[in-house]
Amino acid sequence: MRFLIIALATIFSNVHAQTQKDIQARHSRYMERAEVRHLADSATVTANDARPLAQAATALSEEFAWVIDFEDPPYYSKYDLVDDTASQWRAAHPSAKGVTVIAGDTFQTQFPESPNATSSLPGEEHILDKVVSDYNASTNPGRFSVRNEGDGRFAVVGTNVKDKKGRDQAVSPILDTPISIPAETRDANTTIETILHALTVKTQTKVAPFMLPQNALAQSQVTVGGQNIPARVLLLQTLSAAKMKLYWRLYYDRDVKMYGFSLLPLMKANYDASGKRTTGFVR
Repeated sequence: MRFLIIALATIFSNVHAQTQKDIQARHSRYMERAEVRHLADSATVTANDARPLAQAATALSEEFAWVIDFEDPPYYSKYDLVDDTASQWRAAHPSAKGVTVIAGDTFQTQFPESPNATSSLPGEEHILDKVVSDYNASTNPGRFSVRNEGDGRFAVVGTNVKDKKGRDQAVSPILDTPISIPAETRDANTTIETILHALTVKTQTKVAPFMLPQNALAQSQVTVGGQNIPARVLLLQTLSAAKMKLYWRLYYDRDVKMYGFSLLPLMKANYDASGKRTTGFVR
């Protein structure tokens, strides 16, 4: 019995050590931001992150001043998630449930580039379709589609995850859920919080504000509401009425089974003669 205990302890220790090596290796590969390279008549985007498609979408948004919303599907299986528990915490809690992250890794895409392609809405949609198609053909988690939301903005929306047996499973984007809120005038920040609360009640899945420019939103009065309207439409109406250059990120956290909703300012990348990159707000 003593030898069995020692053997099991050795196996656990080896597995733990390998897991920590995998975590460290994955983190070392992550990029701070995706890289856009311009070639003669095409461009490549290289990303490496837990959410490489979101990272790529942000890079494209900043490169061309495109408004691109992004929405996670609700990942839940070992085929889409990996352990990301800190070694010190794991050592102190060997049998407890740890932390998981989406199992994203390297993603690269290439698309034809021309002034007409990057400055027109049809061109933007074509490029986004190509990027998302390339992602869907990769081994990275989730499958996505491109939505034309009107008013010069697009959304990259999660539509599939892997089930517990590793099979593709279609999911309904949570922002497509019809909700009802009173049609009245509120500040934009309160309106967004009202929409997210109604969505939480309707779906029984927590959708919470995460990063919002609350002061700016609170200064804008909007009249939004109605019965059985998709949450997405109400959010779009709010942002349109607020006349602010913002895009959203809707990220899912499987560990707490909730979504975090962020609104971020539209930025544009600028390069000096030496190629140094800076970003500025798009007004």
